[in-house]
Amino acid sequence: MRLLLSCEHAFPALPEPYVQLLTGARHLLHSHRSYDIGAAPVCRGLEGLAEAAFYGECSRLLIDLNRSLHHRGVFSDFSKHLPRAARAEVVARYYTPFRNAVLAAVEEIIARDGEVLHLSVHSFTPVLLGVVRSNDIGLLYDPRREGEGDLARRWAAAMRSLDPHLSLRMNHPYRGVADGHPTALRRRCGDRGYLGLELEINQNLVVDDRGRSAVVALLADGLRRCGIGRG
Repeated sequence: MRLLLSCEHAFPALPEPYVQLLTGARHLLHSHRSYDIGAAPVCRGLEGLAEAAFYGECSRLLIDLNRSLHHRGVFSDFSKHLPRAARAEVVARYYTPFRNAVLAAVEEIIARDGEVLHLSVHSFTPVLLGVVRSNDIGLLYDPRREGEGDLARRWAAAMRSLDPHLSLRMNHPYRGVADGHPTALRRRCGDRGYLGLELEINQNLVVDDRGRSAVVALLADGLRRCGIGRG
């Protein structure tokens, strides 16, 4: 099965003229509120298996590329007060090109090969609002889509066989049917060969190069055992 990667919250980039939105709150730019810490390096580490990889070019403090445009959180507390024309410009410059590029690649692979796994790569904070999230990896999918559930379970089993101590949970810490990029592509593509999973990695695992390398190796070996991707 062909593999396509996306990393919606890749970088803490806030282009001009939007830097002024964080006046008095610049420290948030390098926090999880801005981007998914460690997600982009993991995604890059998996590129050798993939047909293509796409990275969001701006912080979610400007616009959240993993949310639908009708979602109340698509603009942050800082950017939602921009004038309507300014918000439209953000959508046109950062949101639409990213979403359209991923969609075009998905449709091209399905037309050529009949099936694609779209893996949306994210990370999550070990503690959120005082609640400890102790699992290492989460695989998010739509339980109503048999192919996604089967693939998630096979990949999970492969990774557990490689690391028996791995703490891996399905549809945790978020639900696979919540508003997100794969959810939108499921609606767009229907059952025409699209499988979408969101990968959630505990940021404790990817704080340094050694940890990121170990996670990439585990994910990649598990995918290969499932017959996914190149090589």
